[in-house]
Formats: sequence, structure tokens, C-alpha cells
Amino acid sequence: MRPDPAVLLSCLLFRGKTAKEMEALLQHMSYTVHSYPKNALILAEGDRADRLGIVLEGRVEVQKSHPTGTGVTIAHLSGGQTIGEAVLFRRENVVPATVTAASPCTIMFISKAELLRLFTADTDMLTRFIENLSERLVLVNRKIEILSAGSLRRRVLGFLLEQAAQQKSEDITLPFSRKEWAEHLNTARPSLSRELGYLRGMGWIEFKGTGVTLLNRKAMSAYMRTEH
Repeated sequence: MRPDPAVLLSCLLFRGKTAKEMEALLQHMSYTVHSYPKNALILAEGDRADRLGIVLEGRVEVQKSHPTGTGVTIAHLSGGQTIGEAVLFRRENVVPATVTAASPCTIMFISKAELLRLFTADTDMLTRFIENLSERLVLVNRKIEILSAGSLRRRVLGFLLEQAAQQKSEDITLPFSRKEWAEHLNTARPSLSRELGYLRGMGWIEFKGTGVTLLNRKAMSAYMRTEH
């Protein structure tokens, strides 16, 4: 299967290239493409990390397992986003988390050796790769900030305010399901539902499905500035 150049152009690794340049690059690039049904295992924690994955279609879930048997969802990735770049060049290059198909998906894989060849031939690609690592690090730091915000209420409010800022709207769309949101906040789904019910009762938010409307952003921001 040949990847859609339009999808690859949305990947940070190839940002700045034209469709014609992407077509030419694909003709001389070594890669593989695999399709997975929903819930299929793509990469298992502990596997050798010797290739970069690029999501072409669908969504994937990255989850870290704990010895207790529970898991925490680290990220959800969709078209154009990459898998495995953070550990690809580590000395101990093993996959640190389990990657599964959140929906039927197609993934393009490029080997470490091929990436090094591409970086040597095109330093702009190397720059984009480093930028991708930097953006991923920022996302990790944001999640740490959310999880260290204190009470669940503060974590929920912090997340909603961040999404409102990113989406530039009081009407936001959650990037995942309620269950996935609870995992993202490291809490149980019933606990998250109780907090949302409380915030709705306060007149601060309204919600339905994956849509949340911030009704009193000023009060929410003021709450985040208080000590708890």
C-alpha cells in the first residue's frame, strides 16, 4: 500500500515539503505499511524500538501498564502523528508503553537505519525530527502539570481551560471519550462524572457527549489561582 502524500505532509517530519517533493521522496524511501483492526496490538511494552511509526488512518492509543495490572493512557494519536520517536535513538531502545489500535488504523513504519540515511541526505528532515521530539516533550510536561495540579477538581478545570485556550472557544470538543479522559487524569470514571456534575451544578460548565461548554471561565480561572 502506498501512503497518501497529503497525510504525510501533515506529519511534522515532512513539514515544509511540497506534494511533488513528497512523491519523489516516497519513490526512493524504504518503508512498510501495516493495517490493524480495532483493539489490535501494534507494539508491546518491551519490544525492540527500531522503527518510527506514522499514523496514516485511524487512531491509536498509547498506554503504560503498572504492576497492579492497571494502565494509564499516555496519548491518543491520529493521522500524521508519529509513534516511537522518543526512544528510537536511546541506548536501551525498547518500547516503553503498549500501543494498540483505538479504531481500525493503518501505520507506516520507517526503520532507524533508513531514517539515518534520510537525515544525512536532508538536514531539514533532521530538524523537523528534533522539533517533533520537542513538541512531544512539551505535551508530556503539560500532562505532568495537570496530574500535579492537586485535587481532581483542579485537574479537571486545568484541562478544560487548556483545551479552551487551544481550541480558542468556550465550546470545546474533548479529544477522547469520557473513559479515556478519566485515564488521562489518572482517576476513575465515576469520580470524573461526579466532578463534572458538581461543576455543572455550580453553573460553570455544561456538557453532552464529548462536547463541553465553559459557562463561567472567569470563575474557573479564579478557582485555579486559589491555594488548595
